[in-house]
Amino acid sequence: MASIPTTSAVPRILYIDTDPVDSQQKMKLAGIRNYASGRGWDVIPLPSRKSRPDVLPEILRDLRPIGVVVEGSGGKSDLPPKFFGDIPVVYIDASKARYRGRLANVVADDSAVARMAIRELSANMPCAFAFVGVYFETSWERERRAAFCSIARSAGLPFRIFRRFPEEKQNPQAYVRRLARWLAGLPLHAAVFAVNDMTASQVAEAAAVAGRRIPQDLTLIGVDNLARYVEKSNPTLTSIQLDFEHAGWLAARLLDDMMRSRRKVSSQVRYGPLLCIRRESTRGFGRREPHVLTAVEIIRREACAGLGPKDLVARVPGSRRLLDLRFREAMGHSVLNEIQSVRLEKACTLLIATDTPIDEIPKLCGFNSGRTLRKLFRSRMGMSMREFRFNNARRDRQ
Repeated sequence: MASIPTTSAVPRILYIDTDPVDSQQKMKLAGIRNYASGRGWDVIPLPSRKSRPDVLPEILRDLRPIGVVVEGSGGKSDLPPKFFGDIPVVYIDASKARYRGRLANVVADDSAVARMAIRELSANMPCAFAFVGVYFETSWERERRAAFCSIARSAGLPFRIFRRFPEEKQNPQAYVRRLARWLAGLPLHAAVFAVNDMTASQVAEAAAVAGRRIPQDLTLIGVDNLARYVEKSNPTLTSIQLDFEHAGWLAARLLDDMMRSRRKVSSQVRYGPLLCIRRESTRGFGRREPHVLTAVEIIRREACAGLGPKDLVARVPGSRRLLDLRFREAMGHSVLNEIQSVRLEKACTLLIATDTPIDEIPKLCGFNSGRTLRKLFRSRMGMSMREFRFNNARRDRQ
C-alpha cells in the first residue's frame, strides 16, 4: 500500500478501520467520496492495521483531519469518540454495546430489511414463517428478529425461531445436523428468513441433509447479496442488498453537519435496503396444482429462450384463462409476471457477473426489444440497468 501523504492544502477526511478487500466497505467509501467531492474534501481510507489505538494518535497528528468516519461493522478496534478529542467523528454500523453515550452513528434499518424479506416470502403464500439467526448476539439480529416476529404475528401465521449455540462455532457439523432436524420439523411450504447470506447458505446445506427441497418444500431468503454465498449455493439464494453506498453518503453528510455546527452530536441515522435480488430459493412452486408445477418448470427452463404465455398454454392442459387462474391461486401472481421475473433474474446476473454489453442483454433474456426490458427493469428495480451494474457488479466480483 502506498504511504499516506502528510502534507496537503486540501481538507482531509479519514475513513478508519477499513478492510481493503471488503466489498461492502468499498461501497461505503464510494458514498463518502461522492459527498466529499462536492465539499472539496480529500478522503483517505485507513485500513485496520494502521488504525490500532497505539499507532493512530501519531497518524492523527500527522494528517490533521477535519473529520473522521469510523467503520464499525468489523468490530476490530475499540475507538470511542473521546479517542479523537475535538475532531468530529461519525460511525457506520457501530455496536451500541461497544460504544455507549454520545455517538453519531449510521446504521441499517433492520426493521425495513425484515419487512422486505417478509414481502418476498409472502409471494409464495407460505403456511408458516421461520427465522434462523447466528450464534452471537448483535443489535442487527435482534432488530431483524423482533420485526420478523411482529409481522408474522400480525399476519396470523405461525412462526418459529432457530438460534445457533455459541459452542457450535467450533463444531459446524453438529450445527448443520441440529439445524437439519429443526428444518425437518417445519411444516411443508414454510418460508425461512435467514439473518444473513452466510446463514442462508447453511440453511440450504441443512435442508439437503433433512431431505427438504428448496424452493419446493421450503422457500429461503438471506441478506447482503454476497456472491460467494448466493451464487455458489444450490439452489441459488434470494437476498436483500443493503444500500451501503448511501450509508457512506449519509455518514459524510452527518459529519458535515457536525463540522458546520462545531459540536458533537448524539444521533442515529438509518439507511435502508436497496432491493431484493430474487433467485431460485424463493421462486416458489405451485404446491396446490400439478399443472402449475409443470408450468413453472417450463418457464424456468425456457423463459429466456423467448417462451411466452401463448407458448406455455399449448404445453399445459386447459385454456390460458384457466392456467392463469390456477397460477395466481398457487403462486400469488400471473404467468406473465413469472416469465418476466425469470428474465429479470438473468438480466441481473448478466449485469453483475459479466461484462456483456447492455444492448445485447435483452435478446439473451428473451425480450423482443430493449425498450421493453429497460422499462420493466426500472419499474421493478427502481433504477436503470446501467445504474444497477455500476452499483453492484464491482463489489460482487470481489
